[in-house]
Order: sequence, then C-alpha cells, then structure tokens
Amino acid sequence: MSLEFRSGVAARDGRRGLAACGLAPALGIALFASSALAADDDATTVRSVTVQGARDTYRADVVTIGGKEPVSVLEVPNSVSVITQQRIEDQNLVTMVDALAQVPGVHVTTWDGLIGQIRSRGYLLDVSYDGIPAYNSGQAQDFDLIVYEQVEVLRGPAGIFKGSGQPSGTANFIRKRAPRAFAGSLGASAGTWDNYRMEGDVGGPLAFDGRLRGRAAGSYLQRDFFTDRSHEEKVVAYGAIDFDLTERTMASATVTYQDDQGDAMSMGLANYVLPGHPLHNQFLDVPRSINQYPDWNLNIYETLEYAADLRHQFANDWVARAKAAYREQEKTFTDGFPTPGTGLNPVTNRFSSFNRRSTVSTTDRTGIDLYATGPVSLFGRTHTLMAGYSWEEYDVTSRSVATTFYTGSPAGSGIAFEDAANVPQQNLVYNNGSRTVVEQSGLYGQGRFEILDGLTLVLGARMSDFESRSRTQAPNPNPTDFVRGAYANNEITPYAGVVYYLRPNITIYGSYSDIFIPQTSLRWDENGGTPLDPRVGRQLEAGVKGAFFEDALLATFAVYNTRDVNRAFADIAHPGFFLQIGEVEVRGFDVEVTGSPYPGVDLSIGYAFIQTEHLENSTASLIGQAFDTWEPEHSLKAFAKYTPSTPGWDRAWIAAGMNAQSTFLGAGVAGVREQEPYAVFSLHGGYAVTPKLSVSMSVNNLFDKTYYARIGGPNTYNTFGDPRNVTVALRQRF
Repeated sequence: MSLEFRSGVAARDGRRGLAACGLAPALGIALFASSALAADDDATTVRSVTVQGARDTYRADVVTIGGKEPVSVLEVPNSVSVITQQRIEDQNLVTMVDALAQVPGVHVTTWDGLIGQIRSRGYLLDVSYDGIPAYNSGQAQDFDLIVYEQVEVLRGPAGIFKGSGQPSGTANFIRKRAPRAFAGSLGASAGTWDNYRMEGDVGGPLAFDGRLRGRAAGSYLQRDFFTDRSHEEKVVAYGAIDFDLTERTMASATVTYQDDQGDAMSMGLANYVLPGHPLHNQFLDVPRSINQYPDWNLNIYETLEYAADLRHQFANDWVARAKAAYREQEKTFTDGFPTPGTGLNPVTNRFSSFNRRSTVSTTDRTGIDLYATGPVSLFGRTHTLMAGYSWEEYDVTSRSVATTFYTGSPAGSGIAFEDAANVPQQNLVYNNGSRTVVEQSGLYGQGRFEILDGLTLVLGARMSDFESRSRTQAPNPNPTDFVRGAYANNEITPYAGVVYYLRPNITIYGSYSDIFIPQTSLRWDENGGTPLDPRVGRQLEAGVKGAFFEDALLATFAVYNTRDVNRAFADIAHPGFFLQIGEVEVRGFDVEVTGSPYPGVDLSIGYAFIQTEHLENSTASLIGQAFDTWEPEHSLKAFAKYTPSTPGWDRAWIAAGMNAQSTFLGAGVAGVREQEPYAVFSLHGGYAVTPKLSVSMSVNNLFDKTYYARIGGPNTYNTFGDPRNVTVALRQRF
C-alpha cells in the first residue's frame, strides 16, 4: 500500500543514519540522535514524501488509531504498536489475547479460561473495532483472529475519539475486507492437549466487473487444556461485502458469528490459609495440571455482530465516512469455587465451603461513528481538519440465581481438595434480574497544522455526554424503576501534540491527552450530596520515532507520565461522603523496534518500564505505595525470524521468541506469594513444500518454565502459565 503525507525537509539519503548502528533499542534517544548526525546534510525542501508499505512484514507504515483515516506512524504523537497479519501467521496466534500478549507494555492475565484481563500503563486496556469505540471492553470474550487483518495499539488516554474510558490506551481491531483479486487459504493445525483447529478464508470479485466483492472466513476449534478436565469448543463464521457504488463511494457490510463453550474451565488455584501455620498464604504444592473446580462449571459465549461502513471521497480530497456496528452476546456462566476470603487448610487439606452461582446475560452493544476530514490551504500551507460525532449504547440484561454455599457432606465437614470436582450443582431457579444501560455520545474535532517545514501541530477536543442507568427486574420479586448512576454533561476532553521531522525519516514529538470516568460517589452539600466531578487521566508523553533501512525498520522511544486525579477520598468531616482529592501517578517509558533491517530478517523487540504510586489517598499507609501491582516494572518481548536467501534453503524459515519480566505481586503477599522474575522462550519454523503449500511448527515455553501467569487471592486465580506445548500447522493458499 502507499500513502502520500505532508512533511517538511527531505534529504537525498535520509535512510542511511542507522545502517552502521545495528539494533540498539535500549539506547533510546541516543540511537536516533546518532542517526541524524550521520545523515546527508544536503537537504532540499519538498512538498510530499511517499511511504511504501510492504506486505508480509512485521512493520506497519500507517495506522488509523491516531486519527480516523490512515496516517504515517511517524506522524502520530503517541506510542503505537501493530501486530500484522504476517506476525499472526508466524506465531500461530489465534485469539485477541494471543495477539495483545505480544505487544510491548501490554499485559494479559487469565480470567475464566476463555478470556483475559488486558492491562497497560496501570489500567485495563480499552478496545475499538474499525475505530468504533466499545465501552467496558477491557475484559470480554472476543472474536477469533480469523476475523481481523491486524491489531493496532495506542498506549495512553484516547478520550478525544473514545469518550469515557481508562487512561491506559486503546486496542483497535481492523476487520478483514474483500480483496480486489481472488485469493484464499485453508489451514489446519494440531497441538498439545488435543488442540485441533481448522480455518478457511476466501474472497474476491463477485459481480459488476469487480465493483462488488466478497469475502468469507471461518474457523473451528476443539481443545483441552493443561488443567485436568478443561475443554473448549469454538465455531467462528465471518462474511464481508464491499461494493463500489461509484468511483468515489464504497459501501461495506460485515457479519460475524462466534459460539464458544468451555467446560470445567480452571480459574486458578487457591493458596494455603491457616494463620500461624508455616504454609499460611503460600502457593499450593501441587502439579500444574490440578483443577480445583467442579465438572459442571460452564462458560458459554454466543456472539453475533453486524457492521456497515459507507465512505465517499470528494474531488477536493475530503472524505466523509459513516460507520455503524451492532453486537449481541449471550453469556451463560455457571460455576462453583472456594468461598472468597478462604483458602485450603494445610492441616486438613480441605476447603471450608464452596460458593455456587449461575448467571445468564445478554449484552447489546450499538455504536456509530460519523466524520469528515480533508485538506485545507491556509497561509500558503496545506493542513488537515477533521470533525465527527460518535454515539454508543451498552445494554446488559441478566438473570441469576442467588449464590448458595456448600460446606461438605455431612454439612460443615468441609470439602477435601481431591473431591472439589464432585461438589454438587445447585438448583438453577433464577430469582434475580437486573438491567444496566450506559449511553454516551460526543462531538470531536482535530486539526493537523503544518506550522513550518517539518513541524506539525496537532490540536483537538471532544465534548461528551455520558449516562448510566440501572434497575432490578423480573425474575426479581421487587422490580424497580431505572435509577441514574454515573453521568457527565458537556465534558471537555482536550488533546494537543507536536511532531517535528529531525530528518525525513526521524521525528520527535510531544503530546498531552486525557480521558474521563464519571463517578457515583457524592460530595457533601446541604441538599444531600452531589456527584463528584469525573476522574480524569492526564498524560504527558514525549518520544522519538525513526524509519531506517529504506523504511523497512521502525524504531520508537516514548517516555510518559500519567496523573489520575479527582479520585474519591473519604470525607472525614462528613462520613459517607467523599472529596475529589485522591490522586495516583503512572510513569515509565517504552522502546520498540519492528521490521526488517536486512533481507530475510524480521524483528519485533520491545521493552517497557512502569512505576505506579499513590500520591493522595484516604488510607495514609497507601501513600507512596504502588497503585498497580498487576504489571511488572520491567518487561521485554522479542521475536526474530530468519528466512535464508540461498537457493534450496529459501523455502524454509526459523524464528525464536522471548517474553521476560520482573517480579509482580498481583493480589498476592509481598515476599510470600509473588512471582519472581522469569523468561519464557519459544521456537518456530516453517517450510514451503510448494509455492502455495506450507507447513510450520511452534514450540511455546521451550524450556518448560514453571511460573504463575497470575497471582490471585486466597481462594482463586493463582494461575500457572502454560507448560511447554507444540503446534503443527498446514496452510494451502490458492
């Protein structure tokens, strides 16, 4: 693909700067400074530069997550990462969690076996789909990657386009579209723990001389897990239609279906609990395969989504676009687990009691995004303006049965650890019902102003409305009317950034961004209290980006500081009320190198450092302590692929990966129940039997490292990472 973007100064050979520097991501800014000094000083002012994007690479030239229409990564004044389709295929990545786990500074912790919590920069990571924001999406079941072309991640607040959300950032999933030329593939894989998967993907012109195009994709998965008795079965189907209504107008529509069922899924182990005993608060001494949950534990997600997109490009290069999506998800969740606050008695090897619960819920998610963007000429320079509107409704209806407790047989005797699978299921008569509706909308605008040659000022703002309403309803015997919860009116979210081209291939940038979260806590007044102002996550970020080796390698460095202000602080003078003076700080930096420095070599190397701290809190002992214990201070993710160029060997490739991180605590106990630093390695390889038929193999956790991927409480979520596992895949293209 290609994109023409405006820039300032261009050199005759701006790509030579890093040629002799090798790969030194840890040097950060110094790496780029040395590159700039090495470049040819004979510069000429030009009006535009054309960036060429190559296929089958780990390097993305342009992204949409920094705006709406594609823009060069070098011109986005924020830290951005991309997982490309080639990376997905090389590592046999299957799920949203698989992909995001490869992104520097993003940390995934397992949840109920089918989904994961996605965190970045101290908070849950928000999600968008083709630029349409999705409220409360940082912990949700999502579609198989067969649906998506690539994954873009912007770290830091994204409130100007999203509205309300977390200050962590946004992952944007780009759906596959119908190709203009016929193409397709079939794939099959088999792996450890009876992991079997099949997939197909085909598309091309359908009618009207190629103006009407279609694409169909789908997958089927059946697998067990390393934990005893756990099993998953998943079916995915995807269809896309693109129609060129005119030479300048294209309409698109997609439909996606996924059915995912997990049986006896493990949510992690308990720990020993007996105050005064030497094993109190320590991990269980059991094999990784142990599953402490009943056989009748069941997770079912059935999701259906429709999306539409209408895009028109005017003769003056302005673009108008309207996008809409509707998703309905039915969820059935039935489980039994050790009662919260309790654990396994190390003397009797028994749990005192099990909770048993069941919930059936329906989540309807509707979103629209309308915008227009294009160039304007002012003071002899060309600038880009954008104006838009987005609206979203998140509607959750649920039925549940009141939690019951099982204390063993005879009653009160407890449950032996080895008998946990035999805890009886409760009588499923739903007697509670609820509904929560969250609606938000906003007007947003952004301008990219070329102030001087090579200097761009990015300014923007959003004005948002937000309202949450909830009620109880049937089968609850006492239904209520809707009660308004958190809300905000005309909330202003500003954005400012500046990008400067040091050389045609190197930019430095700085930016301010924020995002808001409405609160329900009340401040005292004579009228009975009013809601606190929304929390605001404010981030300052600065960085440098460079494209080297003829634009094949992208290197970035970013340093940031985020303040989460207006947090609820208990009002001692008025018990039950709050002050909005709580504050936390998140600070750190990211370094990333992706792309191909030499023919046949593909790299993705990323390092992230993060520290969090309570600055103001109603609990004095927390001040100065870490705010987020789920993310390690240091994390390194690396993946390297080599494809020989020697005839006879050029059909083969080999790759290796490493994920390493420092100590993290989670919900554990410092010095007693925490995960020490560890590194996990992987090995991958493939061979093209014919130009269209290839076979590949992935070995994850190559050295079978035993570690905890999540540290939970005393009753659950002390979850082992996957032991060594192997996947062999076969792919036929046509």
